[in-house]
Amino acid sequence: MFKMQYLIYLVFGVLILSCGSFKSLSDEISVDVNLPANEEISNSFLSNEPVISTFESNNVKRLNLQQQNKLDSIYSILISEKEVLIDFEDRELYDNLIYKNLNDTTFLTNIYMKTPSDGSPVSYQYNVLKGDEIYYSFENIGKSKIEEISILEGDTYRFVKQKFPKKSKQSGKIRIINDNPLTLNVINDGFFKNKGLFGSNLKISLKKVSPLNINYEEVYDSIPSEQIIIKVLNDTIYNSIYNESLVLKPILDITGKSELIVPLDIDPEGKELVGWGYWVSLNPFNTIDWFSNKDNDLINFAKQEFFNSDEKISLQNSVNDNIKLKVNNISLDVRTPNYSGNYALYQTDKKIDKPHRRAEVVIRNFSNIYSYNIKLGLVSVFFKEREVYQKSEVYEKKKFIKLSINE
Repeated sequence: MFKMQYLIYLVFGVLILSCGSFKSLSDEISVDVNLPANEEISNSFLSNEPVISTFESNNVKRLNLQQQNKLDSIYSILISEKEVLIDFEDRELYDNLIYKNLNDTTFLTNIYMKTPSDGSPVSYQYNVLKGDEIYYSFENIGKSKIEEISILEGDTYRFVKQKFPKKSKQSGKIRIINDNPLTLNVINDGFFKNKGLFGSNLKISLKKVSPLNINYEEVYDSIPSEQIIIKVLNDTIYNSIYNESLVLKPILDITGKSELIVPLDIDPEGKELVGWGYWVSLNPFNTIDWFSNKDNDLINFAKQEFFNSDEKISLQNSVNDNIKLKVNNISLDVRTPNYSGNYALYQTDKKIDKPHRRAEVVIRNFSNIYSYNIKLGLVSVFFKEREVYQKSEVYEKKKFIKLSINE
């Protein structure tokens, strides 16, 4: 009877002790949000291999803080985007780095877990490649041993720890031989353990360090930049004048002149003469639209003839049998295609130096008794250079170093 009571008390005590060991843990596997920072993890779990969190290489020359920050930024872009462009002027920073042993570190897992209690193993699987190094750390933080922890590469055991003692740690590394899935198994099979007794708690840390094969290529690219440039513009200037008070007296009238000679003198005054022209009315009924010296049909006709504008201007012809009109083209400038006996435009050849007097308009009255009112319109067209400062987007051909990850 006494032995039976003792056995009952013993079993009851074991149950209390076993349940107490899991009191602070969840029934499910959970990520420890209070894990220390990467550097602390490497010191406590993987003290034989520091965490690689920046651009590392063997035999790298000492860099100042600005250079190191720049290098870390480039490395970060290279890892995330798989390629990066580097200014060729910075090649001295990278020439001794790009073919070295560059690594990329990935933490596969960092968890606390409760050992299984139904006899089935708990398994985790990860994708790894040939040449990857796997750093592992296991810590049994419970009060009972764990039957087995194993790591398999494909179907091959790379690490096995059986009867993992309580309050103990195990760490190390393996190098992956071929492209295979990596499997982590935790087994805690046993009669009492399958009843929920003698369970334990396990802290697991796995990290993968993968070698980076970096391709180096020198390339050219066009880079836009904004510059202030001086641009020379040609302003078009139109000068015109209209005189409707010219009078031709008859031949027999000795009080006036029966002949008019109107000189066409044009001084460019630092401008470039494009062309010049005239329109003459020999009859009272011949007219031209002349609103002002800046707005009239003779200017519009010049725009049409010199610059192919869409003005569609046609000037009136004017013929009088008693009047002879003659224009002496002293400059020998070229007449435009559209002209008549009383109007014409002439285009200047700027390659030839010409005198200021371009022509003379000669009008003679052959009537003995009739006088005539003559209307005369003159036009000259110039280009005047003007310098303006403008912001302009220009493309500069620039040399870069292109680094890319060979996956």
